[in-house]
Amino acid sequence: MPPSDSREHWSGSGRLRGGRLGIGFFLKLIRWVGPTVAYGFALPPALYFSFRSPDVPATMEFHRHLFGPLPWWKRRWYVFKHFFAFGRAIIDRTAILAGQTRRFSFDFEGEHHLRSAAAQGKGVLLLTAHIGNWEVAGQLLSRIGLPVSVTGFDREIPAIRAMLNRMQAEQKFQLIPLTGTPTDAIPLVAALRRGEVVAMLGDRAYGSPTAAVPFLGGIASLPVGAYVLAGIANAPAVQVFSLREPRGHYQFYGFPALNPHRPPHHERDEYLKQCAAQFAANLETVVKRDPFQWYNFYPFWDTPPAAPVLARRPARTSSFPPPATRAAN
Repeated sequence: MPPSDSREHWSGSGRLRGGRLGIGFFLKLIRWVGPTVAYGFALPPALYFSFRSPDVPATMEFHRHLFGPLPWWKRRWYVFKHFFAFGRAIIDRTAILAGQTRRFSFDFEGEHHLRSAAAQGKGVLLLTAHIGNWEVAGQLLSRIGLPVSVTGFDREIPAIRAMLNRMQAEQKFQLIPLTGTPTDAIPLVAALRRGEVVAMLGDRAYGSPTAAVPFLGGIASLPVGAYVLAGIANAPAVQVFSLREPRGHYQFYGFPALNPHRPPHHERDEYLKQCAAQFAANLETVVKRDPFQWYNFYPFWDTPPAAPVLARRPARTSSFPPPATRAAN
């Protein structure tokens, strides 16, 4: 069965959960005492949602994909751990937008790939995923020296959106809202042709065309519209992912640029599938390092896995991408 529309689920809804009072409490807490204390207050909501959220079954399915069958207590523990990591990411995002950047640090492995693509003067399509924390990248991308636009859905209710806007001390990028219609491409192509950076999420379709590719032991449908856009604008595409490390440190990983083109019509579907498969392979190496930082809480796979991808939690290593991946690129 194909996965359901991700906009029906938590991480795809474009809204925070918790209501105006709950969200307002956390915004004031972050402003007054900082994110560290807010992490502790995020524990009860994470516990509550780990039992009450409609996204629990899909989250457990993701864990089965990676770890195989688990005892009931470990299934619950993994859901709680995953939801708490998501809450912590939201707190980090809010703190960064509020200007509390000194509490965080980052490194960028592969930054030269992004700089080389930017030096072409054709704009850059930046492909990332719902992993780590994208707002931290806004601080990093400001070093590139190009205007940055981030695409995404924003269906926050006006009262909560007003509170969030008041928290923002300095926005490092502008948001290009998506509607799920073909007209979404117009401002994106225009920005690329102006030589700007356009950031898109490559692990969620939102109803756009997809290609079925191998991912974490199963077959998943990933969007291909980004490669069409890059081909139309003649802009290089760079894949960048992030992971949160201990003590508020974020590690970014950049891969060599892909220069999408516009193949003949009879070759287009296969070409786009190859592009999506390359993205899936790179994303898989990142997700395996910390599965609890991938925030797609909805049925993701078209087919079940043949076998668990991870028999146990993977150990972190300093070498990334893996040697085989680096050689392939």
